[in-house]
Amino acid sequence: MKIIISLLSIFCISFAHADEQQADVENPIIEEMPTDYLEFANVIGLLKPEEIIGLIGEPAKKLDLKMKSSNEVIASSWYYHNLNTDGNGNYFPTTELDIIDGYVESVVFLNDVDENSNFEGKKFDTKQPDSLF
Repeated sequence: MKIIISLLSIFCISFAHADEQQADVENPIIEEMPTDYLEFANVIGLLKPEEIIGLIGEPAKKLDLKMKSSNEVIASSWYYHNLNTDGNGNYFPTTELDIIDGYVESVVFLNDVDENSNFEGKKFDTKQPDSLF
């Protein structure tokens, strides 16, 4: 009997967690992604990858870093083109999002270079959901 109750409890918890994840995707924190690079850097770290794709679409290029032993993705770099503007309203050619543990860890705004270059751009560490307070 204890086994049945335990299995039922695990099932209910898993189902509730799945509903919570679905609600996050259906009710994002913001409705529209800002184009200004400072505003963008302030909110992008609060969003999950699914929410980012829902707001701005799939990246132009995606690089995944995988564990050699398990082939599990442990980090990703996503590249978008002409997504964000600088203080003068000019678009950065490339915006790089570095995703670790399901959130954007940093965002880099690349000017006059693309994702294949070795140059540094304007890099911002993002706010994480657990660091809001």
